[in-house]
Amino acid sequence: MSDVPHYFLYGETVPSHSLDYLHIAALEESLPKHDWKIHPHRHNNLHQLLVVEEGSVMVQLRDLRSEERGYCILSIPPKEVHSFMHKPGVRGYIVTIVDSFLRGIFAANERQQFPFLFNECLIVRPDPDSKISWDFEMLMRQIMREYRVPRRGQACAIGAYLKVLFVLLSRSSSQMQVMERQYDAKISVYEDFVKLLETNYPQHWSVNQYADTLGMTGNRLNRLCQRYAGQNALQIVHERLLTEAKRKLIYSNMSVNEISYELGFKDPAYFSRFFTKSCDETPGQFKKRLQTQEADAER
Repeated sequence: MSDVPHYFLYGETVPSHSLDYLHIAALEESLPKHDWKIHPHRHNNLHQLLVVEEGSVMVQLRDLRSEERGYCILSIPPKEVHSFMHKPGVRGYIVTIVDSFLRGIFAANERQQFPFLFNECLIVRPDPDSKISWDFEMLMRQIMREYRVPRRGQACAIGAYLKVLFVLLSRSSSQMQVMERQYDAKISVYEDFVKLLETNYPQHWSVNQYADTLGMTGNRLNRLCQRYAGQNALQIVHERLLTEAKRKLIYSNMSVNEISYELGFKDPAYFSRFFTKSCDETPGQFKKRLQTQEADAER
């Protein structure tokens, strides 16, 4: 996606930290350098946690814009376009984890219990006086202690604390329902489909093309998607196209026609009907509404 910057961290183009799988920055130390505002961008192969302990932050994720106050935690997976506008006085951390390291601390059979944990934006707003809030704060202190002082088994300890933290996120998130049933398909196969989709959705592959590449029938792929995502494969493909369309409408200066062609639609009118059917507004109306909301928020 060439119209949205790909950063390592806050504009850095190469890693500047000592660990090759983790970086932690205090918001109150790093944000003043950027005038308290992080412009729309995304990270390849990096998962981020925004931990707001005190103060507030205006968050833009996809087409959602909201003001979040401490204590809260946002989980942002790789390639998800996001921006932050913090207010002076905010305190907390931005935790950046290499995605392969994060996935590696969960065994495949463990990932079956949390099918969306690594792919969806999540948010947790625990009561400041609750035990779960205290648990999150204690885990962050332990992670910071291990991060600051290199010792034997550092990666093992950090991985263990992160694993517990993400399990608590999955239990507490207001945007994810944990599935408590047994799974008859391996989560890794569904993950392979998601990776394949990321590469080929602009080519408008059919469900059978995805299934053939994965070595299964279209019906089996649909059953797999229903089990892990609660949608059939075609619905997931359409949702991915819509997500990218919304990203470009929000974060780029491309016209609706340009976006439709870039997303593989041969007819802009068909793209407009496709978008309107799912969103109950045309692409132009969607873009105008978001621009109005942003202008109102900045007044």
